[in-house]
Amino acid sequence: MGVKQWIFQRASNALVVLFGLWLLATLINGVTSSTLNDALTGDISRVFLVLVLVAASLNSILAGWQIAGDYAHKIGMSEKLMTAVGAAISLAYLALGLKLIF
Repeated sequence: MGVKQWIFQRASNALVVLFGLWLLATLINGVTSSTLNDALTGDISRVFLVLVLVAASLNSILAGWQIAGDYAHKIGMSEKLMTAVGAAISLAYLALGLKLIF
């Protein structure tokens, strides 16, 4: 199970880096509200944004679970509660991000 988690984290991180490079390239070409709007509202862009958002959200849930396993007992918190709080926050920004995209 650990190898699959590691591969998923690296793949989702690579997707986030690609998003950053794509956004940087978009911004370098000149930023106006219309060019930014055009770049972010195309069908391909929306699919890419959704993939990045879902990958980042799942990555943060996985990372939260790993961190909870290492540190929850040190702060006197239940591992399950700490994981649930992290997952709730991750799912909330996923929902907000999807609302902003669509």
